[in-house]
Amino acid sequence: MILDATQRTEPYTTSFRVSKEQLCQVAYACQERTFTEEIDQLEELGGQEFLEMALCSNYKDGLQLNDVSQRELNFGHNRKPLILPKSYFQLLWGALEDFTMRILCLAALVSIAVDVATASSDYRAYAWIEGFAILVAVIISTNANAINDYQKEKQFQKLNAVADERKRVTVIRNGQKCDIHMSEVMVGDIVMIFEGMEIPADGLVLEASDLTTDESAMTGETDPIKKNTLDFCIAKRNQTDSATAGHHEVPSPIMMSGTRVLTGEGKMVILVVGDLSCAGKISALLRQDEPEATPLQVKLAAIAEDIGKFGLYSAIIIVIVMCIRFAVEKSQVEWENKYIVEIVNFFIIGITVIVVAIPEGLPLAVTLSLAYSTKQMLRDQNLVRKMAACETMGGASMICSDKTGTLTQNKMTLVNIWNDNLIELETYQTCILTDYLPQQLADIFVQSAIVNSSAMLRPEPKGSKTEISFLEFMDRCQKPYEEFRDKYPIVVKYPFSSQRKRMSMILDVGGQQRLVCKGASEMVLAACTQYHSKSNGVTTINSKVIEDAIENMAKKALRTICLAYKNISNGADLTNKDDKGVYYIEQNDLILLAVLGIKDIIRQEVPRAIQLCKKAGIKVRMVTGDNITTARAIANECGIITNPEDSIVMEGPEFVRRIGGVVCKNCHPENCNCVRDSQTAQKEGKKLRIDTIANPEEFDRIYPNLDVLARSRPEDKYALVTGLIERNHVVAVTGDGTNDAPALKKADVGFAMGVSGTEVAREAAAIILLDDNFNSIVKAVMWGRNVYDNIKKFLRFQLTANLVSVSLTLIGAAVLRQEVLRPIQLLWVNLIMDTLGSLALATEPPSEKLLNRKPHDRNEYIISKKMFKFIVGTALIQVGVVLVIVFLGDKFLPEYQDAYDTTVFSGPKIRFKYSNHNCITDFESLKQLGLTKLNETSSTDNPDDSDKCLKTRCVCQNDECYEIQCPPCLYNEDSCSVVASGRLMTVQGDYDYYIMYNIEHEGSRHFTYVFNVFIMLQLFNFLNSRRITDEINFLDNITNHSAFLIIVPFIFCIQVLMVTFGSAAIGLYGCYGLQIKQWLIGIGFGSISLLGCLILKLIPEDNFCSQIGSQKILPVQQEVKISSQKAEQTPYTLNKHYNSISRDPEH
Repeated sequence: MILDATQRTEPYTTSFRVSKEQLCQVAYACQERTFTEEIDQLEELGGQEFLEMALCSNYKDGLQLNDVSQRELNFGHNRKPLILPKSYFQLLWGALEDFTMRILCLAALVSIAVDVATASSDYRAYAWIEGFAILVAVIISTNANAINDYQKEKQFQKLNAVADERKRVTVIRNGQKCDIHMSEVMVGDIVMIFEGMEIPADGLVLEASDLTTDESAMTGETDPIKKNTLDFCIAKRNQTDSATAGHHEVPSPIMMSGTRVLTGEGKMVILVVGDLSCAGKISALLRQDEPEATPLQVKLAAIAEDIGKFGLYSAIIIVIVMCIRFAVEKSQVEWENKYIVEIVNFFIIGITVIVVAIPEGLPLAVTLSLAYSTKQMLRDQNLVRKMAACETMGGASMICSDKTGTLTQNKMTLVNIWNDNLIELETYQTCILTDYLPQQLADIFVQSAIVNSSAMLRPEPKGSKTEISFLEFMDRCQKPYEEFRDKYPIVVKYPFSSQRKRMSMILDVGGQQRLVCKGASEMVLAACTQYHSKSNGVTTINSKVIEDAIENMAKKALRTICLAYKNISNGADLTNKDDKGVYYIEQNDLILLAVLGIKDIIRQEVPRAIQLCKKAGIKVRMVTGDNITTARAIANECGIITNPEDSIVMEGPEFVRRIGGVVCKNCHPENCNCVRDSQTAQKEGKKLRIDTIANPEEFDRIYPNLDVLARSRPEDKYALVTGLIERNHVVAVTGDGTNDAPALKKADVGFAMGVSGTEVAREAAAIILLDDNFNSIVKAVMWGRNVYDNIKKFLRFQLTANLVSVSLTLIGAAVLRQEVLRPIQLLWVNLIMDTLGSLALATEPPSEKLLNRKPHDRNEYIISKKMFKFIVGTALIQVGVVLVIVFLGDKFLPEYQDAYDTTVFSGPKIRFKYSNHNCITDFESLKQLGLTKLNETSSTDNPDDSDKCLKTRCVCQNDECYEIQCPPCLYNEDSCSVVASGRLMTVQGDYDYYIMYNIEHEGSRHFTYVFNVFIMLQLFNFLNSRRITDEINFLDNITNHSAFLIIVPFIFCIQVLMVTFGSAAIGLYGCYGLQIKQWLIGIGFGSISLLGCLILKLIPEDNFCSQIGSQKILPVQQEVKISSQKAEQTPYTLNKHYNSISRDPEH
């Protein structure tokens, strides 16, 4: 229903006599036309003359620019909202808003506060280090994320800036032509139309000369769309039967924004600008900034929750165990206030367990892996705008691909010549024309198809797509078209027109005048009486044979063009023509030369890429605006349709009709009061709209075998993507046109073409293919799967190390009331597990083996059964090895003489270095030796108590003290050859090495062994973690993994330096740490981790972890609703939604 002036809901300002609502309805009618709806509305509105008056414009002199502000107030402007790219600090703050990062920051602050508050005065200066290490991990992770995003944003802005520089148009203002940027055009502007230009806004054609446009960016249709003036279109409509006519049988007078002029020239008046234009309305709905939850984020949220629970439960258990032990030990002892501090320490150990359990390296691993992959993908011509899209693509199970410009080249190519039989032409490589046609026919082919043409390739392609395809064929034949045009002078030219449907020339061929003609096959064939066969020469034509050939070519989605010629005499009539402009000399006695078949050919790499996708378990569907016949033919050629009997090829409107379209999950109607972004929902107290398929049963029947969706509109593709995501598929969508933008935004991963893609499509996409190469999508899949695998490798490594650390902390606290690994040592462990582990495991390059498996389920638990087997099995092995060293190491670990024997461990203290020291430490035994009593009457472990003897040198009882006696060491198997215990207390709760440590603050060789063996176990577990399957060869592809080959030896070298020279700082044995033989022992024990994992690979995981890995992650439970968040940013039901906007454009 058209609104007239009396129906306007707002008062007119100045002298404008038409509203933007009325103009919008005309433009939208053109976009959705089935016959001539926009023509009818323009006629009802008052026609071309009324608009000139109503818009206060002048079709000859243009705008006067004396009412710019009022014009923009009434009709809007064409400028895009200025969206400044985020600064580095904004990106950094955004990274810090991640929930995991906040938890880590809180854990770091708690760790610093507790450690500093409870540390002794001697070590308080170092107590903050462990908590600070967590902050460092957060800073590294967030900065790496921000830097990567900042670089990608700059590159994307540069890409758009290059495209934006070319967006200029010529307008008439104040009677003068001037060039302006298309963002400056206003409603009422008179814009000059030239071949090749992009239409800046919706407008009405005022003048037209052979004007055709390419509307594939908006509708997906590759056919040229004819445009003409309103008067011409009205006349054509009145002569056409609407019941049998196609959508574009009658030309349209409306130029749609975002489309491109193919041929001709003319003039137009701007009617609709900005967000209300056909292209602008899609851009407006894509401008929302909603948080996106990727499948990996959901999985990591689940594993983080489980790890948090594990740490919490472990902490509760250890606190309870230690309290019970304390109650048992002190049950017979009188209460003292100092016990309060001891109980508080139990809770501190519990907090330590939680901190150790938190996988603070996980965000860094994800960031490093994604950042590394996105930079490497750029080399493969994949510009990743949204870093998370990289990993998401690894789980892609569905690809919904546009045809035009994605699967095909979006340009016409000569593929067949029919002469006696159908000849297949080379479409990608060089060829020779005479291999297809004899020399005489080849010469006539050149005359009728190449010379008889107005197109050109150089300096840039110009002309119709059909003629350009012929010229490009000659280039493939290594015969530049220019030399032939110079060879054959033109006598008379009869140009192509939509009424004539042919183009002819009379050439001078060696003194003989020859008419050459090319055009629509049915028109040219009707004028032919003879046929020039390549095998039999010129014969009488058999029209039935030719018509059958043309029909067979049409079934292959080929557009057919006939070539014909005849030699003419000097007295021939060259001037008379019929009412359609066809000259009499073109109408009869022609000799048919050949039938040419042209089409928008598929990209050369597409068939192989689709086969690789199928091999990788990814189903590729074609979703196109083209007709069903062409779409089916292209799908067959690409390899999308492999089983024609089961394959479903359907038109978009029919598909949406059968599935009932997309409705709100809360309210069920297509349009409701629910809002589409979470911020508005929270602010206004409304429900968040979640799109769903109205008839899911029918969708489930259709989609498994749906291979092609033809004649699809934006809402059709959107409905398909919505349904697939609802069924837990990870969906990738490819496209190059503005009409693809809604689905690009809706999909888990949107791929836009960087060269041929529109700006709207690129803005909506997550990944841009810089070379428009479909094969790059396969590389993106490979990189995505590699990211997912690398993160799982790191998870396997870190969770194993975390589980071992937590277990050792639990056992050490419960049994020995000490930490097996000191906080300063855990700092180095965390550095290995976090930063260096991330670099080593999260940066492995991909191999094509990744495409030999099916994609992972978007809702599967990231810890699979196999991973669980390796994590728990390896952790048990490592814990067992470390506990053997801790509790039995003083029975067999060798110890050697060094400088400390005569200094730190001299005299009676030698017993704290060697377990087989032969020292006499029993009070009664010392007393029986008849030794002189010491002057002191009691012993102490505090060096400041000068009136007492130190427990390292004496034994006291009943106010009597004797000095401990130690015979000289023989340094053989019976004397001073085995390391002494470094346990601070015995299992029974008595002091052990605590006496020596509390006085000398010297680390034991025993626990230096423990620390070194633990690190060696982790180094060997690096090798284990390179593979997450039962693959025996863990060294596969290691030569291509340069980061691993550098980092693991680097860790070993740093470990050597720390143990040898920095031991005092981290609580290890101070005299050069370990000797060579002791290092070899540590490496030997570390290799048990490798050997144990090889045994684990032989054990089926179902034997002891049948439930793990079968668990499913529900996005709703994680409150990271992928479907709801990503679904709400797209223009489903564009017509109805924008009908409401046209009634209230400021809404």
